[in-house]
Amino acid sequence: TSIISVPSHEIGLLHREAVVKGGQVNPMSFEFDRMFPSSATQKDVYGEMEELVLSSLDGYNSCLMAFGQNGCGKTRSLIGDFSIGYSDVDKNSADVDPTVEITECGAHLIALQQIFTISEQRRSRFQDSFTLTILEINDEKIIDLVAETDIAELKGQELGIGGKHDYVRKGSEIGSASNSQIDEKTASSKQSKRLEIRTNVDGETFVQGLVSVPISSYEDVLEIWKQSLSKRAKRVQNRGQKLRSYEASSHLIATLQVVSTNAVTGVGTVGKVQFVDLAASDVVPRRSSFSSKSKSTSMDAMLAPVGNTNEWRFANRSISQLVDVVNARYQFSRSVPYRNSTLTHLLLDSFEGDTKVLLLACVSSDAKDLQNTANTLRFATKMRKVIIGKATKHVVSFA
Repeated sequence: TSIISVPSHEIGLLHREAVVKGGQVNPMSFEFDRMFPSSATQKDVYGEMEELVLSSLDGYNSCLMAFGQNGCGKTRSLIGDFSIGYSDVDKNSADVDPTVEITECGAHLIALQQIFTISEQRRSRFQDSFTLTILEINDEKIIDLVAETDIAELKGQELGIGGKHDYVRKGSEIGSASNSQIDEKTASSKQSKRLEIRTNVDGETFVQGLVSVPISSYEDVLEIWKQSLSKRAKRVQNRGQKLRSYEASSHLIATLQVVSTNAVTGVGTVGKVQFVDLAASDVVPRRSSFSSKSKSTSMDAMLAPVGNTNEWRFANRSISQLVDVVNARYQFSRSVPYRNSTLTHLLLDSFEGDTKVLLLACVSSDAKDLQNTANTLRFATKMRKVIIGKATKHVVSFA
C-alpha cells in the first residue's frame, strides 16, 4: 500500500497513519510547485524543468538537484537509466573496461537533445558553443570523471583561474601535487593532477584543473557519459568496492556551459546549467543525547521520528552539511557553513549567486521507508523557502 497520495498537482499527503498504530493520526501535508505521481514519465518531469534548462541559451545560470534516499530514482530521473556489464570472457579482467548502455534518458540527456535541436534551428542567427564537465565527490575528494576518458585526451581543456572562457592546455605534466580534495589513489595517472576549488576573476566558484570537453552533438554527450561511467566502474571494481554502494555515497555534478553569440551584433551570452545527483540521504539511528533537556535544533526538527521513537542522523556526513547550509540560508544567518564540505563549497554559487535553482525530491511510497520519505519532504519544504535572489543575464561582447 502506498503511503503517498497526490490529491492535486501541488499537494502531497504522507499517510503516516498507515504505519503508526493506535490513536488518531492525521496524514502529513506538503505543498510544492509540482507533485508527480509514480506513473509520471521522464518527459513529464522534464517538462517542469524545461524553462530553467533552456534559459542557459539566453545567458542564465541554473542548477537542478536531485535529493532522496538510496534507490528512489535520483539518478534515473536526473541523468538517466543505464546498465553496466562485462562479457563472460572479460568480467574477471582488470584490464578490460565494462560496456555501458543508456536505456532511458533522464532530464540531463533530454535537455541536451533539446538544446542541440534549438541550436541547429537558430544557427543562422546565433553561433552556439558548448562544453561539458562531469565530476564526482566521494569522501570529500573531487574526482574528474571526464579526465579518465579517451575523449579528454583528444579534446579536453583544463579550467584555468581566469574568467568564463579561460582554459589551459591539457597536459600530463600539469600538477602532480595533491591536497585533501584529490583522489590520490586513483589508478589512472590521468587523475594525478591537482584539483582545487577556486574563485575566478568573475567571482564564480570553479574547480581548477577540471577537464572541460567541447561538445557539438548529442552523440558526443552520450559517448562522454559511456566512457566516464565505464572508467568509473572499472576503477571501483579494481579497488574491490561494490559499485551500488559507491554510487550511493557519491555526489555527481554535470555542468553544461553555453556560449551564444549574435551573428549580427557580436554580442553574446554565457549561460550554465548544473545537474547535481546528490548522494543518498538515508538516515541511521544515533545515540541518545546526554541531556534530554538540550535545545532542539533545525536538524532535529527535520529528522523528527515518524512512527518510531528513534533519534536519527544522516548516514552521509556531506548531506548533513548540505542541510546545515539550507537551514542557515532559510534563517538568514550571517555565517553560512559552505566550506564545511566539498559539496557545499562547490554549490556556493547556487545558493548565493544569481542562479535559478530547482530541487527534485525523490521519495519512496513504501511503508518501510516512511522515515526517509518524511525527511526528504521536510527538506524539500525548507529548500523551497530559501530566498536566493533574482537571476541575471550574463552578457559579453565578442565584437
